[in-house]
Amino acid sequence: MFRYLAALWQRANYDCWEEFPDRIAVSTLAALYAGLRAAESMLSSEDPDGALAAAAAEQIRSLVLESGMIGGHLIKQIGGEDVVDASLLWACTPFGKRGLLMPAHAAMQATVRHIESDLVGSGGGVHRYRADTFYGGGQWVLLTALLGQYYAAVGDMDRARRSLGVLEDHADAHGLFPEQWSTGVLAPTRVREWVELWGPVAKPLLWSHAEYLHLQASLR
Repeated sequence: MFRYLAALWQRANYDCWEEFPDRIAVSTLAALYAGLRAAESMLSSEDPDGALAAAAAEQIRSLVLESGMIGGHLIKQIGGEDVVDASLLWACTPFGKRGLLMPAHAAMQATVRHIESDLVGSGGGVHRYRADTFYGGGQWVLLTALLGQYYAAVGDMDRARRSLGVLEDHADAHGLFPEQWSTGVLAPTRVREWVELWGPVAKPLLWSHAEYLHLQASLR
């Protein structure tokens, strides 16, 4: 696995949204970095795979800091335009000390400010990115929970609890969470086409519930 990642991490591939296969998503690199650091910590210092994991992680971080930033904040894609994607929160949370950037890092703080200004909806939920038209570009449970986890990581528990409350307002009578909710969408005219194609927004969705629980745990 380490040899595979070391050889291929620089290749373009689908991002976490299963989009843009011709680009390299910064959030994908952030997740790879955290995984490689975790693997390194579990291997002997004399294990060649441990050294390979460490080297690949450092290469990933160097590329992100060189080509995955504009104006002091992270961007959606390596070498791309000045666009943020809320999945960039993975550069920090939920990976803790193995995150690509620590919560107080200036670039992480700047990235969160851009997410707050560009992607947080009027009800407090978080959109994926401004050009999103999938089911109209709704507000995602996963991303709202991740932003809440970031707030908890920097000690802003009031805002973290607010994020939790936003999520709980969008659970159904059985406590189930959807992938996203379709009020306050970015592209209202694009909702119908997706419903006709695939039916209603997916519910329940595992990673929505997982990140809600993770946010709850971060508040204890």
